[in-house]
Amino acid sequence: MSFFINDEKWAEELQSGLEEYMMHCQDSIDEDEEFETISGLYYCGCNVCYYRETLAFMAPKIIIGEKEGKIQLDA
Repeated sequence: MSFFINDEKWAEELQSGLEEYMMHCQDSIDEDEEFETISGLYYCGCNVCYYRETLAFMAPKIIIGEKEGKIQLDA
């Protein structure tokens, strides 16, 4: 399978958005405020939580990006 980025600005914004979201997840560990994750599940900072939230953030955006021609997936 091949993966091509057709819109570099979109990809940069996606990366920045993921970094910001994951920073909020990490910061939520030490805060008393409730932080609502995209998955709706508690974030403790373990690898399972980290990858779950990464996938929850990225998957819909990648699907939409492919439909809009921002990226191209070739089987």
